[in-house]
Amino acid sequence: MKMRAFLFVALFALGACASTQRTFTYPAGMPDADVFVGDQRFQIWFHDRTQRVLVVRGQPRALGLLMAENMTIYANDRSLGILWWGAAANAVLTPMGCYGTEVTGADQMREVEYTCPQPVDVRAQLPQRRVVWRRGVHVPAPEEQR
Repeated sequence: MKMRAFLFVALFALGACASTQRTFTYPAGMPDADVFVGDQRFQIWFHDRTQRVLVVRGQPRALGLLMAENMTIYANDRSLGILWWGAAANAVLTPMGCYGTEVTGADQMREVEYTCPQPVDVRAQLPQRRVVWRRGVHVPAPEEQR
């Protein structure tokens, strides 16, 4: 009985977190892009319904596995500033004529809202670009970290 109560409370606490709930709205499979910012590696998922991307630190893995890895391996690593996460998102947004406008989140996972000054059908471009992006996109580290 105590174990069941603990699991209920743990699931409730996890579900109550807005960022966790938002994360569950992203596709659960492999990332859309594998991005290297300097010597740091990030994975990127495009949201199906909004102009947002999820940026998660680590090797290419399914979203659930990468989230679990980030809760253990990188749990206490706060070394990367906000510019790193924006650079990772912009590495795939800029070639489409878009750019990140707001970075939110914490720990080793961020959500980046983006805008496209000119009309762009991002969803239509994803399948073709994903093939290239999954081979790796490399951009320099932010100026503050060089």
